[in-house]
Amino acid sequence: MTLPSQPFQVNLHAVVELLSTHIYSHPSVFLRELIQNARDAIMTSIEQGTLAPDDALIRITPVGPESSELVVTDNGAGMYREDMAELLSTVGQSSKRDIFDLPRTDRLGQFGIGLLSCFMVSDEIIVETRPAAGGEASRWVGRSDGTFTLEPLEGTSGAGIKVGTRVRLTPRPESRELTMYARVWELATLYAEFLPVTLEVCGPRGTERFVNRTPFFTRHLSPSVLPSETGTLEEGSIEDLHAWALERDLEHLAEYGAELLGAPPLDMIDISVPETGTRGTAFVLPASPSPGAKQTTRAYMGGLLVSESLPDLLPEWAFFVRVVLDSTGLTPTASRENFVNDEALAVTKRAIASSLRAWILSLAENDPRGLQRFLAIHDLALRSLAVHDAELARIVLPHFTFETNQGRMLVSEIVAANPRVRYAETTEEFRQLAGVIPSDQIVVNAGYVYEKDLMRMLGEALPSASANPITLGDVIAQFGAVLGADAEGAERVRALAETALFGLDCDVQVRAFTPEDVPALYVVDPNVLRSMELKRLEESTSGFWGDLMREVTAAPSPEQASETSEPDLPTLATLVLNWSSSLVKMLAGIDTDDQVVASRTLRLMYVQAMLAGHNPLRPADRAILNESLSDMLALSTNLMRRDISVEDFLEPGDGHES
Repeated sequence: MTLPSQPFQVNLHAVVELLSTHIYSHPSVFLRELIQNARDAIMTSIEQGTLAPDDALIRITPVGPESSELVVTDNGAGMYREDMAELLSTVGQSSKRDIFDLPRTDRLGQFGIGLLSCFMVSDEIIVETRPAAGGEASRWVGRSDGTFTLEPLEGTSGAGIKVGTRVRLTPRPESRELTMYARVWELATLYAEFLPVTLEVCGPRGTERFVNRTPFFTRHLSPSVLPSETGTLEEGSIEDLHAWALERDLEHLAEYGAELLGAPPLDMIDISVPETGTRGTAFVLPASPSPGAKQTTRAYMGGLLVSESLPDLLPEWAFFVRVVLDSTGLTPTASRENFVNDEALAVTKRAIASSLRAWILSLAENDPRGLQRFLAIHDLALRSLAVHDAELARIVLPHFTFETNQGRMLVSEIVAANPRVRYAETTEEFRQLAGVIPSDQIVVNAGYVYEKDLMRMLGEALPSASANPITLGDVIAQFGAVLGADAEGAERVRALAETALFGLDCDVQVRAFTPEDVPALYVVDPNVLRSMELKRLEESTSGFWGDLMREVTAAPSPEQASETSEPDLPTLATLVLNWSSSLVKMLAGIDTDDQVVASRTLRLMYVQAMLAGHNPLRPADRAILNESLSDMLALSTNLMRRDISVEDFLEPGDGHES
C-alpha cells in the first residue's frame, strides 16, 4: 500500500540553501555523505554479527550511457519501515536550527542529516532498504518540492531489493558532471581511499575498480621499530619474516609520504593519542618551507576524509612536518569538514606537540648525525621551539652553531673554550667587536632571530656555563690609557686626528689595546649607525624618495629624543687610535713639514676602520678616501711642483704647529 505524499515539517528549500552556502564547502560532498551512511550501516551490521567484515561492500554506479541515475549500494544493516519513519522525524524537525544541532552519534541521525546534502545535486532522492535481521523492504522518496512518500515493497516489487540500503539520485543537468564516472572515481578516491570497508566503483561496460588502499600511516610505524642490523635473526624464521614485512610496510609508508610531500620525507614520526582514538604519522619535510608557511594536517575519521588541510591542529613551531591522522574519538562539525573545538581536540593537539618534541629529544640524545641533518634544513624551526621549551633547550642547545669572531662554532665548543660566554646583542656591535677581541677570546654574534633569547637561556640549559652581553663600550673601557712619557705623543696624535677629521662628526681617543695590528677602531652607537645609513640614503636619493628620506631623518624617533635628552650619552662616533700600533707611534714623531702626510694617513686609517666595522660610507667619507689616496700618491712619487707648498694640501682648519 502506497502512502500519500506528505510535506516535510521544515522549509526544505531554505535548508538546502543553508547547506550549499554555509555548511558544505562544495556540492561534491554529497558523495562523501552517502559513503559515510553506507559505512555506518555496514559497521552496525558487523557489530550485530549479521555481516562478516570480509564480505562488507559499498558499490557506486555512476551516471553513464546505461543509466541516468547514480546509485550507491551497501550490504549493511538496512532499515525497517519504522526506522524510515524515525528517519523522517529526524529530517523533518521543526526548525533548521534543530536539524544541525542534532547529536550525530546515532546512525539514523547521521543518515538523515547526510541525506539532505543530496538535494544539492538532485531534485529527488530514492532510498530502498531491507533490514539484515529479516523483514520486508521499504522505499522512501523525497522531493525538492518539500514532499515525500514512504511505502512497503511487497512481493515482486521488493524482490530485487537485497539486504542493505540503496540510494538512487537523478542529477539535475548542471550537476550531471559530478555524478559521472571520472568525477565519481576522483571523489571516491579523495574521500574514501583509506576506508576500512571495500568500496567499488563500477565503470563503463561493466568494469570495476576498487578505491581502497591500506592506511599505513595508522600502523604505528617509524624507522626506529626496525630490528637492529646487528641482530642475529635466522633466515626464514618467524622474526625474520616479521622484520621483512615491517620493512615493506615502512617502504609503503615512505612512498605515501613522498606522494604527499612531493619528495621522500626526511623522517617519519609516529602519532598516537589513545585517549581520543587518534593515530597517524608526521612526515618531516625534506626541504625548508617558505617563510611564513604554516603546515596543515590531513585528517580522516574512521577512514573517511574530514579535511585535506586542517588548520590549527599543529603548534605554530611545527612547520617542519605534515601530519596525516585518523580519529574515532574526535567530534566532527555539522559539515564533517572539521572537528569541534572541545577538550578531546585540545588533548589531541597537546599529544601531537609532545610527540614531535619527543622525536627531537630522541634525535639529540641518540642520533647526533640525524639531528645535524635535521638542523641543516630546519634550524630556525628548532631554535623557535627551544626558545619556548627549557627542557628541549637543555638537550639541543649544545648542538646549535653560532657565528663568533673565530667563525661558526657549536655551542658545546664555545662553552668548552670558556664557560663564561660573552655575546653581542646586535650584528652591528659584533662586527665592531670582532676586530679588537683578542684571538684567544670568543665573542658570539647573537644578533640574529632567536639567538639573543637562546644565549639568555644558556645558563639555565647548561648549569656549568653562563652568558652575558658585551658591548663595545665595555671593551673600550678596558683599553689602557696612555700615561707617563708617552702621554705627550698620544695627545699630539689625537690633536692631529681631530684636525684631519674636522667636519666628519667623529670624536678621537688614543688608547693602548691589542691586537697591535689594528691601528684604529671606529666605534658607533647603533642609533648613530642608523642615522648614518639614513643620511647616506638621503644624500644618494633624489626626487620624491629623497624628500621622504629627508623628512624621516629630520624627525627623531621617541627613542632618539629620549637619548639626546641624556647629557652623558655620546652623539658622535669615536675613532679610537691604538697606541700599541707602531703606525700610530710613528705619527707622533712626524716632522712639522710632513703634517700633510700625517693628515692623509689618519684619514685613510679612519676610512679603513669604518670599513673593518662594516659601517656605511657617506659621500663625505668616500670623498676624503679618494682625495687622501690622490695626495699620498702625489707625495710618494715626488710629483709636487716647486711652485706648490705643503700649505696647498692643507684645508682650512688643518693648521700646523710652528
